[in-house]
Amino acid sequence: MSLAISALFRALLLACCILCGPVCAAELRIIFTKHTPPYVFEDGTGIVVDIVRTALEAGGHKVKPVYVPIERGFKMFADRQAEGTTILLESSGLKAEYSEPFMQYHNRAFVLKSRGLAIRSLADLGDKSVVAFQNADKYLGKEFGLAVAGNQRYKEMAHQEAQTQMLLLGRIDVAVMDESIFRFYRQKLIAERKAEQAQETVGYDILPPTPYKAAFLDRKVRDDFNKAVAAMRKDGRYDAIYRKYTEQYFPVKK
Repeated sequence: MSLAISALFRALLLACCILCGPVCAAELRIIFTKHTPPYVFEDGTGIVVDIVRTALEAGGHKVKPVYVPIERGFKMFADRQAEGTTILLESSGLKAEYSEPFMQYHNRAFVLKSRGLAIRSLADLGDKSVVAFQNADKYLGKEFGLAVAGNQRYKEMAHQEAQTQMLLLGRIDVAVMDESIFRFYRQKLIAERKAEQAQETVGYDILPPTPYKAAFLDRKVRDDFNKAVAAMRKDGRYDAIYRKYTEQYFPVKK
């Protein structure tokens, strides 16, 4: 009799979760990096946000986004103040369940054309004023870290709009950042008359594209995410998210 009651209870619980759907879904605090359009916008949209949200919701999870600067997000996840984080590499050293690569950034070395600077290799960064994004020395590989380690004029910034503006105003020699983020902020600054349209820039390919992963505390959530992203790539939803933003702003490399 007790076995029958137990089976009935499980059946009722399953039926309840099927009927209530999202209400029964586990809420996951997922970290996203602030100030990185077109990947993450302040209104809670963006390429990365849409891909991650769509993938996790397909696995039955509710997403509660947490928007913080790179360094703070790194610490929050390390302290287990969130169930997942995005745009990460295993070389970060964080213990987590890492997904398959689901995004790719293409970081380049941007200079003002009028300066006549040629950045042909990482070694060329050693004697110039360089600004990169937070934790770039960790994310961009050992060679990059070594190239900037002895440069007293190298620094990292959380706000990449300010980084872009510093370059366009001639306050630094080189800005190392993702090409799509740079292009977005350059257009924004020009539209706001904070930069000149005629101020041409050159982007040097001294770094390979960086494939990024998501990381989770729970292995099942990671597996659900991998499965959903693979399905999204296959059925066209992944590309549709890119088109949504690239048609509004500009072509972005995946």
